[in-house]
Amino acid sequence: MRFKETKGTFRLYAVTGTNTVAFGIDCDEDAMKNLLGFTVEKEYTDKNNNHVRITVMGFKVFRERIENPVPGALYSTYDNPVQSFTWEDFSAYPDRDYTYHFTPLYGNPLNIRREKICSINVRTEPDWKADDHSIFFNRGVASSQAYAMKFGNRNPDDIPDGKAYDWLSRGLKEAIITFINKAEKDDHLYCCFYEFRNDEILSAFREAAERKIKIDIIYDAKENEHLDKETGKWVESFPKADNEEAIVRAKLDTYKNLVNLIPRQRNKSYLCHNKFMILEKSNGAPAMVWTGSTNISKGGIFGQTNVGHAVENHNIAKDYLEYWKVLKDDPDSKTIKTTNETIQQNIQLNNIPAGLTCILSPRKKLDMLQFYADLLDSAKECACITLAFGVHEFFEKALADNTVNNALTFLLLEKDDPDISDYVYKNYVVKAVGSYIPDNSVFKWVKETNTFAWGLNTHVMYVHTKFLLKDPLSKEPVVATGSANFSAAATDTNDENMIIIKGNRRVADIYFTEFMRVFNHYYFRWIIKKMLEKGIISLENPAFLSSDWNEWTGKYKAGNYKRKKIDIFKNMYI
Repeated sequence: MRFKETKGTFRLYAVTGTNTVAFGIDCDEDAMKNLLGFTVEKEYTDKNNNHVRITVMGFKVFRERIENPVPGALYSTYDNPVQSFTWEDFSAYPDRDYTYHFTPLYGNPLNIRREKICSINVRTEPDWKADDHSIFFNRGVASSQAYAMKFGNRNPDDIPDGKAYDWLSRGLKEAIITFINKAEKDDHLYCCFYEFRNDEILSAFREAAERKIKIDIIYDAKENEHLDKETGKWVESFPKADNEEAIVRAKLDTYKNLVNLIPRQRNKSYLCHNKFMILEKSNGAPAMVWTGSTNISKGGIFGQTNVGHAVENHNIAKDYLEYWKVLKDDPDSKTIKTTNETIQQNIQLNNIPAGLTCILSPRKKLDMLQFYADLLDSAKECACITLAFGVHEFFEKALADNTVNNALTFLLLEKDDPDISDYVYKNYVVKAVGSYIPDNSVFKWVKETNTFAWGLNTHVMYVHTKFLLKDPLSKEPVVATGSANFSAAATDTNDENMIIIKGNRRVADIYFTEFMRVFNHYYFRWIIKKMLEKGIISLENPAFLSSDWNEWTGKYKAGNYKRKKIDIFKNMYI
């Protein structure tokens, strides 16, 4: 949902998702003079009906006030303010009212003058919403100060009562189980998974079978075992071996009359990369779809950033079921490509259908990949994309001619891409790359870990989502999301699925707030990494706020990238 309060000197704009609230603050340049930042307070009623008003804490401090901040410690924004005109709260709860108070601070760090409080009322989105979309992001930031301070960077296996896993899941695991549990007696679940090896989720399927739910599961079972040339070790077929071991552990193979396990084996060099479920009701009507980027594995649910997306829509469920019924016969490439383009032909940039469109892979050509590149480049105000496996040349070419007159475009990458390595930000194209703080050398920031160190993820440690947002805060935003990376293989080779959603502002707001949460988290870490590599940063710099008002506010004046961020909020459709 979107909110604004524009009557005072400082004009407040807010966008809410389910767990994240993003803010933009606008003011005239005269109001920036001697501005030190903002004290932020948060007011709400908790689950026990207690009234709560808290002052938000932050990592940065004024050196004049705290010369030697404690590594990892949080300090009150009462006198160590938020020094930004955009800010996010990552700690909200779904479907709840909040009031945020921003108090502008003036003067100098040792003689602070507090001006009139500016307040804005907001409400977060519900997590589950009937006859609509329900969207669940995991925490996706195991490499964080929060995890380091809360759990001491310990492997989540070593934390009692599953508390670390609960924190990392952030409701994603629970949502997968809830979707499975929506199936009632005589309903039918049709599933298709690349990785299918998380014991808790497989147990939920077994319990569904015990409730007399009919379940059909296609899983990747390609024979791709090989000798690793570097290590000389024999590598079992992945994910086939892990999938089938998990199926046996969960005893799913013993429910012969209720659980039908279907190995996808043909086209051994391809991936059966889907991660979807279809709920068909007892009357034979397809009712709901679960899709997104989340593999049914520990790494998928608790490690790398992922999203699960449930859609309660008969027509989309019907398209997915038609696709599933062809996949179950383990078709060759030609057959499945023909099926997919019969279900939904390629769409054009100037004729994107309103509502929901299902795009299934593999396809005959790369036309849809070019469509996604053109869609990103067609944004007027803002575009966002996550890229887990590099930047395809279609996107490079689309962005190469961008100028300061183009939309502000955010690229969130798992790994740096040498072809766009100069994009820290350039012509309003801004890049962030999955990174972490590997030691205690950055003053005041404590050492972090990553999911590779825990054995949760080996290839993709940070960013695994696959979604694109075109003008997410406009009247008619476009969201593309699903299992398919924005790559050639995901378009014309692998089994994949995407949904394109036009005009649903609830969906766009949730994706936008979660994108900015993860983007800003990794942007800071990646910039620190790059600057340290070049030896152009004082290790103390990231810890301290600026006591020079012109230094920090100047970055938000007309013509600057950060000013453009404010304009995204200022120009949003409400």
